[in-house]
Amino acid sequence: MKKSIMWLFAVWIVLASAPVGSIAQTTDDDEWSDFSEDFLPDVSFKFRHERPVIEPTFSMVSLKHRNMQNPLLANSGGFDLRLGFAKKSEYKYSKSLVNYELNYAFAGYNTANLAVASSDAGAVESNILRFGFGDKNGIGYEVDTDVAIVPYHGGAALWTQFSADPLPVDTLGGAVLAPFNDAFRFGKQQEAGVLVQFTKNSGITLGYEFSIVYPRHLFWYWAGSEIIESIGQGSVDKFVRAIAKSSPNAAPIVSFILKNGLAYGMYELRKKNMNWPFNTAPAMSYSAFKVGFNFAF
Repeated sequence: MKKSIMWLFAVWIVLASAPVGSIAQTTDDDEWSDFSEDFLPDVSFKFRHERPVIEPTFSMVSLKHRNMQNPLLANSGGFDLRLGFAKKSEYKYSKSLVNYELNYAFAGYNTANLAVASSDAGAVESNILRFGFGDKNGIGYEVDTDVAIVPYHGGAALWTQFSADPLPVDTLGGAVLAPFNDAFRFGKQQEAGVLVQFTKNSGITLGYEFSIVYPRHLFWYWAGSEIIESIGQGSVDKFVRAIAKSSPNAAPIVSFILKNGLAYGMYELRKKNMNWPFNTAPAMSYSAFKVGFNFAF
C-alpha cells in the first residue's frame, strides 16, 4: 500500500514540475493551463499576487474527538490574524464576475475564557495556539467598481498546540487528549465563506472553518489522502468551468457549493480515519464560525 502511494505521489510531482513548453508542443496552451490549474500543485513558492492584505478574524470554536464523550471539550473563542497577498481579476468567461485569490500566513489563539456559547458542566477547558500557511479563492459577483461579493473556499496547512486546563487524569479522556496536549501537531484547515468588499481597500468576511488536527503525521498516508482530494477538487474546477462557458452567472454559486461540499465530506471522513481512505487513527476536529475584516493596501 505504501509503495502505491509513493508512486502516485511521484507521478503527481513530476507532472507538476514538467516544463510547460514541452507539453505545449502537442497540446493547446489553454487546455494545458486549465489542466495544470485544476489538478497540479503550485510548486513555484512565489508571492505573485499584487496587494498586501491584513485580515483579523474572531472565531467561536467547538472542539470534538469521536473517542471522547465524557467529559466533553469546552467551547472557546479567539482571534486569528492573516497576512498575505491578494489578486482580483476579471473572470475569463464574464466581465461581470471576478476571480479572487488570497495567499497568506496566519497565527491564532483560542481560549475558553473568550467563549460565546456555554459548555457542559465538567467540560475540559483548553488554550489553543496555532499557525499556518494557506489560501482562499473564489469566483465573485462585481456589484460596482471595487465592490464585489465573493463566495470562497479556503484551505491551509496548520500546526496546533492544544493545552488542556487541566488534562483529565486516569480517564479515557486523558488518554485520548494526551497525544495532542502541550505539543504542536500538524493539521488541515478548510473554510467556506463570503467576502464582501465595500471599497477597494476594505471588506468583511463571514466564514465557517472546519479543520482537523492529527495525533501524529504519517506522511505517505497523508499524501495519498491529499492527492485523492486534490483530484476531486480539480474535477470540480473543470466542471465549474464547463458551466461558466454557457451560464457564467451560475459559476460562483456552483463552485462554492461543490468545492466546499467535497471539502466538508472529506472532513467528516477524516474525523474517523485521519488519512481516509486509509485505516488510521481518529483526528481531533475543530469547527468555528468566523467574522473578520479584510484590509487591502
